[in-house]
Amino acid sequence: MKIVFRLLCSLAVIAAVSCKDDNPGGSTKTDEPMKVVRLARPAWYDNNPVEDGTAKYSVGTDPIRLEFFGWGESTDKTFTLDFPDDPSPYNRVILTYRMGGWNQGPSEWDNTTMFFVRNKQDNQWYEIARAFTPYGGGFGADWHKEFYLDVTEFLPMLRGETEFRAYYGGFDANDMRAHTVTLTFDLCEGASERKCVWTAKAYDTSRDGNTGYRAWAYGCAGYDIEAPERLGARTFDLPAEVRTVGMRVAISGHGHDQGKFPDRPNYRTKNAAEFDINTYEIKLNGEAEGVVGNIFYSNADNYPQAGTYQYDRANWGPGNPLYTHYWEIQNLPESGGELTLDFDLERFNSAMKEPNAEGIAQYIIEVDLFGYDR
Repeated sequence: MKIVFRLLCSLAVIAAVSCKDDNPGGSTKTDEPMKVVRLARPAWYDNNPVEDGTAKYSVGTDPIRLEFFGWGESTDKTFTLDFPDDPSPYNRVILTYRMGGWNQGPSEWDNTTMFFVRNKQDNQWYEIARAFTPYGGGFGADWHKEFYLDVTEFLPMLRGETEFRAYYGGFDANDMRAHTVTLTFDLCEGASERKCVWTAKAYDTSRDGNTGYRAWAYGCAGYDIEAPERLGARTFDLPAEVRTVGMRVAISGHGHDQGKFPDRPNYRTKNAAEFDINTYEIKLNGEAEGVVGNIFYSNADNYPQAGTYQYDRANWGPGNPLYTHYWEIQNLPESGGELTLDFDLERFNSAMKEPNAEGIAQYIIEVDLFGYDR
């Protein structure tokens, strides 16, 4: 399947290293048909894209010790942070995601870490960051690494006392070693050239997973990932003021399933879904848009650590944030109306019979929509 990337500037893709939002992206009404395009937006920065002294408001956590909090949302670790009551003076938010170690250093294994923020407007929890701990057994007490994520689309949710949840999918913490995460939000002053006026959740395996691991099983008979309650079509009522919809697609593959891809003749499965390449196709209002996202990421340049850190994986690498995809749906009707969104994965027949079987192919999927006024 051919992968199509149409490169645009987005709200968070900025050439200059400052707080100024020089290229906000978005589109105005034209006579062109509705379309979805991939944005030229990095999933993270290795260096802080904000100049020293330009962030006007900063708030952060102490180091959060990562241990197994539980599988369900009700057992997540919870905390609050205080943001300005009025976010309108700010036009950009950079999240510093600092990985570190507890006592003698980080734990041994690469595990999934997810952070969610509660949107007071619709009372929904939105995933603001997903990252994966490194193979930390070879790191000492002083080891740490920072990544910088542009999370500007969440700015309307960061208002006053704001609630967060943390999930960690590992059992490797002990009194001597554990992974830690420290979050710092830097808000930059400036006028936004477009305003987020609507948000919605499209797909959410963390809330509605069927594997027990915040994920949907892939290819398991009787538990079709394309079923209406999973990756089936979703219809949304767009307010008239929405001109562009930003789409944040967070997909990571896990498991070591030896099932088969029926549409890949003579293809030998490579431990699906963690180590096997896959794609998703986007449909708008029932029509295929001819664009697909590639659920795979090269770790050839990953930084040295223990374990299989250089093995390519399904949108992630040990010790790194998720390789999040950003899209825009453009040329929306001026009158608002319905928008139907559908994601299609390639067909797969799992070797497992139960959705929670050990090693079954599965995907953690969070797809969120952000409606802008231009």
